[in-house]
Amino acid sequence: MNEKQVDKEIRGYCSQCSGICRTVAHVRDGKFIKVQADNEHPLSTPLCPKAIAGPELVYNSQRLKHPMRRTRPKGDPDPGWERISWDEALDTIAERLNKIKEESGVQAIATACAGPSGSPFNEMWQWLLRFSNGFGTINSINTTHICQYHRDNLSAYTYGKPGTMLTAGRPQYENSGCILIWGNNIHETRSMLLPLIKKGIKNGAKLIVVDPRKIKIAEMADLHLQVKPGSDGALALGMLHVMIEEKLYDHDFTRDWTTAPFLVRSDTEDLLRADSLSAGADPKDYVIMNSESEKPGTFKPGTPLSFKPALDTSCTVKLIDGTEVECKTVFRLLRESLSDYSPARVENLTRVPEETIRDATRMLISNGPASWFSWNGIEKSINATQTNRALCILYALTGDYDKKGGNVITPFIPTRPIMGFEFADFKMKNKRLGRDDRPLGPMSSRACDIYEAILTEKPYPIKAILGFGGNFLMSHPPVIRGREALTKLDFHVECELFLSPTAELADIVLPAASSWESWHAGIMVSSQGDKAYVQARPPVVPPQHESWPDLKIMFELAKRLGFGDKFWDGDIDAGWNQMFAPSGITVEKLKHNPGGIEIDLNMEYQKYGNKDDDGNYVGFETPSKRVEIYSQIFKDNGYDPLPTWEDTIISRGREQGYDLSLIGSKLIEFSHSQHRSMPTVRKRVPHPFLEINPKKAGELGVSDGDWVIVESAHGSITLQAKLTDAIQYDVVCTQNGWWQGCPELDLPGYDPFSPDGANENMLHGYEESDPVSGCLQMKGFPCKVRKK
Repeated sequence: MNEKQVDKEIRGYCSQCSGICRTVAHVRDGKFIKVQADNEHPLSTPLCPKAIAGPELVYNSQRLKHPMRRTRPKGDPDPGWERISWDEALDTIAERLNKIKEESGVQAIATACAGPSGSPFNEMWQWLLRFSNGFGTINSINTTHICQYHRDNLSAYTYGKPGTMLTAGRPQYENSGCILIWGNNIHETRSMLLPLIKKGIKNGAKLIVVDPRKIKIAEMADLHLQVKPGSDGALALGMLHVMIEEKLYDHDFTRDWTTAPFLVRSDTEDLLRADSLSAGADPKDYVIMNSESEKPGTFKPGTPLSFKPALDTSCTVKLIDGTEVECKTVFRLLRESLSDYSPARVENLTRVPEETIRDATRMLISNGPASWFSWNGIEKSINATQTNRALCILYALTGDYDKKGGNVITPFIPTRPIMGFEFADFKMKNKRLGRDDRPLGPMSSRACDIYEAILTEKPYPIKAILGFGGNFLMSHPPVIRGREALTKLDFHVECELFLSPTAELADIVLPAASSWESWHAGIMVSSQGDKAYVQARPPVVPPQHESWPDLKIMFELAKRLGFGDKFWDGDIDAGWNQMFAPSGITVEKLKHNPGGIEIDLNMEYQKYGNKDDDGNYVGFETPSKRVEIYSQIFKDNGYDPLPTWEDTIISRGREQGYDLSLIGSKLIEFSHSQHRSMPTVRKRVPHPFLEINPKKAGELGVSDGDWVIVESAHGSITLQAKLTDAIQYDVVCTQNGWWQGCPELDLPGYDPFSPDGANENMLHGYEESDPVSGCLQMKGFPCKVRKK
């Protein structure tokens, strides 16, 4: 191709996942013809196959072209789709939703959206939350509880600021002395991080990788801990055991910036409070043992201590009423709780050799500052919350939190929140499905909770769902129960690019424009935290057919539902201008700066040590102003205040004859259930496959390329065997999201509700879950395999 024939080059970014890679789109004669990395942008990274195949998404023959209405009952082989106008579609939706709200209450209406990490909704979820708050809906379906909720949100119960994201910090790889990658296939899912990791290694950093498979990032590692699927929590506790046993932890940080020296009562297992010792004391203050006088002293959060605290001790404390109570420090309780996780025992639980556990812990500490990053690999488990707690505490005891080269809290440009919490009825939000069972869990509802409310009408009925992508029938178990629920649902709307299995069960389907056809703006901060870049993502071409951008659908629907004033009466630019107003940025400025606007930031490290005007430490945004090793809020809600781990589902599966552990992985070619209709990427991965160890395959009479049946206690699917030594003998691995065909390559689609299909979620149950987050066991799930 002669580059001189290209009419226009449009700078922007790809938002098909949360990587936000900078792009230059090429347009000729009004047609989007190719996309390349924007090598002139300071945050430029190589593009993945999905981004490069952007034109194939825009011009895909399977795209929805116009709004449609179902005319035949759900479950009928012929839905009788009828083309309707946008006005008729939006008026009908508004009329039906308002009627349901009036008759059954707003709690009977749920929203749904795609997972932010693997879709353009990484930059739209805040707007949908505003929509929900404006309308009053309290139930929403997304993948947060089975995705990154624990690292991104639940870390706040250790590091501070519950309800916010990313309190675990951002790894500053290039300045790290040791990089710990836990449960993340960087090359396939976070390839934009590779240049930073490689730079860190070039600068001398050690690399530790924890993953059940010998993935590419593991080939780069100094140590690869090939952990048994689902046992990550036990491994983290084993490393904590070594850290404390060998006194490798940062003693000063542990003493001064964590709750390790706080006293815990043996009678109630609560943190001892100052008002238990003296009248008039502040009940929010804590009690710490003075190591020199051996007497208890009080500690007001944020204030400097006037004495040296005892870290590892037990004592008898006389209370204000004259009774005596035995107490131990949090550190002592942590150490004692780890006695069950000696490296020798953890080797049996995880298959990671005892000496490797010790070597990894020593490497993490002796090559600091250390940085840590985990992803989906350790999230999909009934142990996900406590595994996250164990990792957060393990990392905290390195003393490298918010240190240069560690996990840092980067500054951000000031913006005005647009989530619409000012409209929210928080008393109403207490009625959210799952709230009573999981008060510390996500603000969203699980799909399985929504399904049960539709089918049983308990604790109250769900009558309608308004979905913005996500294809939640493919993304969440239980699949068959979900199809049954959507078939019964009174009213269902889906905004989609394609007629997905979820959209096929809708009453009205709205054609959404792709991210390449929509205007948006994003903010990225440099890895050093010294620069922010605000950049517009202009449409490369206009919305195809009759499709609308998701934001336009939200804004127009808000007007028809009667809360258009909360959406600037449909003026999208006004919404953006209000969001960026504190920084002085406007839509007009962004349009005149196609490469983005660069803003200098003041990056500071170890900000918890700063003092306010009264001389008190800023500390961490926890009740104690410290890293909370012992979680009082967990204890108050009936959860273990120190991290634990259990092996019930995996062990029970072996007893029932399911001798293999199933894990799921992602491929760089696809995001969740998307992109399989695009020839360029589908050519690279034509069929759904199951990675299986050659020795195990030989015992089953399975050769490479054979089709096999994977079966669990909940269902079965059919996959093509791919033999590889990169996986353990009794572990198998597949990918979720297979349904769409690619007619250009004569490659089929797969029935997501059939044993002949390849929908991984057909294998998973929902009866047991993480008690805090509601996460389901989807890693290390018991299964068996036979040749078809």
